[in-house]
Amino acid sequence: MSCRADRRVAGSAGGEVVHGRVAIDEIMVDPRATSDAAGEWFEIVNLGASAVSLRGWTIASGNDAPRRIGASLSLAPGAYMVLARDASPARNGGVRAAWGYGGSPSFANSNDWLALRDARGTTVDSIGWRGAKPGASWELVDDPAHAHAQVGDAGWRWATTSFGRGDLGTPGLPNGRAPAPPVPSPRDSSPPPPPADTGAAARELVVRVLDVGQGDATYISNGGSRVIVDGGPDPVRFGRLLDSLGLNGTTIDVVVLSHEHYDHHAGLRELFRSSRHITVRYFFENQDPFTNAALERLRDSVVARSERGTLVYRDTDDPCGDGRPVCTITMRGGAKLHVMRPNPRGTAPNNRSTPLKLVGPDSASFTMWLAGDAEHEEIDWFRQAGYAGAPGMRVDVLKADHHGSCNGVSAWYLRATDPELVTFSVGARNTYGHAHEQAKRLY
Repeated sequence: MSCRADRRVAGSAGGEVVHGRVAIDEIMVDPRATSDAAGEWFEIVNLGASAVSLRGWTIASGNDAPRRIGASLSLAPGAYMVLARDASPARNGGVRAAWGYGGSPSFANSNDWLALRDARGTTVDSIGWRGAKPGASWELVDDPAHAHAQVGDAGWRWATTSFGRGDLGTPGLPNGRAPAPPVPSPRDSSPPPPPADTGAAARELVVRVLDVGQGDATYISNGGSRVIVDGGPDPVRFGRLLDSLGLNGTTIDVVVLSHEHYDHHAGLRELFRSSRHITVRYFFENQDPFTNAALERLRDSVVARSERGTLVYRDTDDPCGDGRPVCTITMRGGAKLHVMRPNPRGTAPNNRSTPLKLVGPDSASFTMWLAGDAEHEEIDWFRQAGYAGAPGMRVDVLKADHHGSCNGVSAWYLRATDPELVTFSVGARNTYGHAHEQAKRLY
């Protein structure tokens, strides 16, 4: 059967994409590396010349109620996107999915269909299949703009390229192209599959407290994953650090802006300078309104990439996007970064700082606590929030709050963190008197 995309009805199975827009071009019906409930996914491609917003679209199959896409998903021209039942690479077999749609719809291994409908209810594309091969996706061989109604016809083939834990397919990539090793989503709270190199070098956790003067910036690397927390007050200085660290042309998996003050956010603009060709996958901040031209330009860059579908923008008041107060990011080498909800009632930007806990691949080997410029008000809130119990505040290294100010430390805070080492990020000559003598005596 073949019919035009704008004439299809619920339950129809396939046709040609007449608007040259979005097409289904790969589907995993029967995964082998994990369960169907975790490992089913399908891939779409934008064949048009402009980005397409998927918010409000629905996914339907023959056996389940349709599922509406409530997330802000934007598919750039020529881009591929994976929608999966489970978005966590650690649970879904290693798929980098843009969105997890949960238990429905589920795909039968034989005699089922999948339809993708826009916000008006018009079927944009649909496919049907009669059978599946355990552990392999169906992928289109030729141009998905051509008729491809029935999976298994001449236009389709079984995938032969391995991804993740060993299933066959090319999720998120042109069909037949081998994927790079997966990086777990910030929703992930369990360890990823072991990296190819399981030696000491692959598991090594490196933390660099960057020299940005009177400000904060930290660079973390583990098994090929990269994290940046804050960027200091000077874009030129931070740009030189990016150069010296060899980060131009690379991917930064996670960027965290602790709060909205200039000495933490100004340098981060360099990550989005087009000449650097740096990809940022996730950007976390509390997204509070704040009047500052430099911060506005940074947020414009973040939002623009988010709308193109190349970056996920997370509000730290809901760091996982599902209501949990703590979101755990597992890096390729096995280290974990816990991103925690800041004080929801903080009366100033400092007391809305996002707290982080870094844990090495072996939790007994290294831990670090970073909480931006948190002052007594928010430190007291950490106790109320129960962070001393989960994820736990006792660490080997403490990044001193507020550059060693006396309002960034208390006796309880030091008992809770009990660090062996404390780092201060300050200007050699600063007008604040940081680090304060009272604070140094407490430490």
